[in-house]
Amino acid sequence: MKKFIRPIIYSFPIQLVLNHFKKNQLLLLCWVLLFSIINGGFARGLGIPYLFLSPEYLNKVSFQSYFIVGLTLGGLIVAFNIASYILDGYKFNFIGTIKKPFSKFSLNNSVIPLAFLINYIIQIIHYQMIYEFMEFRHALWLASALPAGVFISIFILQLYFWFTNKDFREVMAERVEQRIKKLKIGRIAALKYHKDLKRKQADVIGYFDLKFRWIKVSQNSNQKVFNVITSIFDQNHLNTVIAEIFIFVIILILGAFRDYPYFQIPAAASAILFLSIILMAIGAITFWFRSWAITGAIVIFFLINYLTTLDFLSKTHFAHGLNYEIAPVNYDQNSIDKVTDPRALNEDKATTLKILKNWRKQFKEKPKMILLTASGGGQRAAYWTMNALQNADSITNGSLFKHTVSISGASGGLIGAAYYRELKYRQKKGSDLNPYSSDYLSNIGKEALNPIIFSLLTNDIFFRYQSFDYGGYRYPKDRGYAFEQKLNRNLDGVLDKKLFDYKQAELTAEIPMLFLAPTSVNDGRKLYITPNSTSYMSSALSANDSLNTLMDNRSIDFLRMFKNQNAENLSFLTALRMSASFPYITPNVNLPSEPSLEIMDAGLADNFGVSDAVLFLYNFKDWIANNTSGVIILTVRDSKKAAIIEKSQNLSILEKLSTPISNIYNNWSNVQDTRNDLLIEYATEWFQGQLVHAMLTYDAGVHFSGDSLDNMKHIEERASLNWRLTGREKSNIKNAIHSIENQKTLKWLNQALESDD
Repeated sequence: MKKFIRPIIYSFPIQLVLNHFKKNQLLLLCWVLLFSIINGGFARGLGIPYLFLSPEYLNKVSFQSYFIVGLTLGGLIVAFNIASYILDGYKFNFIGTIKKPFSKFSLNNSVIPLAFLINYIIQIIHYQMIYEFMEFRHALWLASALPAGVFISIFILQLYFWFTNKDFREVMAERVEQRIKKLKIGRIAALKYHKDLKRKQADVIGYFDLKFRWIKVSQNSNQKVFNVITSIFDQNHLNTVIAEIFIFVIILILGAFRDYPYFQIPAAASAILFLSIILMAIGAITFWFRSWAITGAIVIFFLINYLTTLDFLSKTHFAHGLNYEIAPVNYDQNSIDKVTDPRALNEDKATTLKILKNWRKQFKEKPKMILLTASGGGQRAAYWTMNALQNADSITNGSLFKHTVSISGASGGLIGAAYYRELKYRQKKGSDLNPYSSDYLSNIGKEALNPIIFSLLTNDIFFRYQSFDYGGYRYPKDRGYAFEQKLNRNLDGVLDKKLFDYKQAELTAEIPMLFLAPTSVNDGRKLYITPNSTSYMSSALSANDSLNTLMDNRSIDFLRMFKNQNAENLSFLTALRMSASFPYITPNVNLPSEPSLEIMDAGLADNFGVSDAVLFLYNFKDWIANNTSGVIILTVRDSKKAAIIEKSQNLSILEKLSTPISNIYNNWSNVQDTRNDLLIEYATEWFQGQLVHAMLTYDAGVHFSGDSLDNMKHIEERASLNWRLTGREKSNIKNAIHSIENQKTLKWLNQALESDD
């Protein structure tokens, strides 16, 4: 048994694996992360595994999309081998005495990458067959693109090392060593390097050559003079630096063409490229600092962290259309009070009353008024909102939007509602389109994540070197710009407007009012972005009002606060993005004020828009009570309202540490629901009319009604919170409209609106 096990344990591949677990935990961490992702253990709720298991390129999952991911995975494997070779090559002196040492080292260092690649292929086939209902042969064909890309990428990169090794070994080795010794830190590293070489070498019995033949290691090979070996290792370190610079330049070049769809590689490929850079950085830092590597990395991090605070390196993310060249707004309590003075309040209330009267003229009898709210939730919410509105408006023969006066909400829900509102407006203006067409639902379901992640990699992480013109001003391109451009292409350019472009249409009540209400990071106030000023949403109306707690959380009227900065010129796409700033994905916008207002997702204050609807109702409660036959607050939400109470269990130490924070995050929507329910209960007391709160809810785990759907399987898995949906997730969301609860709501809604028409 000993004779059988010893050759395995002391083989070069196994010794390299053991060495990684013993010394190179940071390198292993990258592989642990990747294994966790593709096996569904990391950020499954955010849809991260699906980016790898079902990557999209040019709006479809294809052989090309997997091939591109394979190309970048091959680059990651080479980066892993480079870092490993620099860190551990000196421990195996025999490789310095053989031809093509790096290539043979890479082959024997392939145990972990090969295990990952096999696991990855299996998971792709499993996912496509189980979740996308694909035949095995088709799934296998798609999965085969991954190793094909890996092989080609490794082959090309290995060619570089193949030829440079031959040249540098004989010509450059001495020069490299001299260059290293010119630097003090280099002399320290070189001295430590030679000391390491003199230590006892790792025992290796044999290795695989490039023809996959097993070669026994000569016992005398470890006794070679190590000066030549040192030169070879130094030369390969120079190759590594050149390779890193080459990859960095390639990334910058790709970034220059990031506006073109063909250059917007899958998000998974961008993530793998980023990991490749990290791997090579780990190798370089560890090589130079050796036992001081962790300290050196911390020092470098804090140095970079400090430099980013300086003006010439800090990155401001602009609201496209605003003037940042003039003096900024003084953002203080006095400025807020000025834009909500009695004169402004009276003017804005008069304008909105005019809108309400124009809306009322469309009906003979007192109509039902609908205050539509749409919850946030990334593309999942956008897709569900569009699907729900198409169905509800179709069932009511167009009455839904005719009765709708206002739309509020957050994030993806407002994007879906804004898109449907534009389609209805174009139809009203005589455009030959069918707003219920599945093509428009398909448009809102097109992925928008690839350009964001690619822009983050090629532009935002390093420096922004491109700019563009909009509304008479110039702005740098960032991932926010990339998101707006991709959304604009997905929706065929119909939302490529300025805020001012909707002013007249809302005044004449041709379209519902849309309240975009992102949140200020500075003080938690809401920022109401509307084409007509709505300062009445920002001011307390009565000191004794039952809603006084809500009113005291004063908000900001965007048009009045930033009037001198050309607020009406704001891009509507930017306004939508400000209300849908997904943390870390789309950047928070900085407004031209002093101090600068940093704006993020509207869902932070109210993910469902119900508080805005109630506040609007309160401001005009007397007029609405006298001129309508009742109010329906219709909430289109992408999550089930009733929270599932989980069974308590014994928690680990880490879970006990994370539970207080995770519970706040996980229950934030429940907290908002409780508050919104309370507001509606109050509203039923002070509103002198009929008030009903109805909901259309996306619930993944539903049973369907109707004969044609009775035999469908129970849907267990909920669509992920992301800016990219899989085919299975889209089907899941579409089918949710057929749930028993949603069908009851649609039937009731149709009956409630029939009498008005």
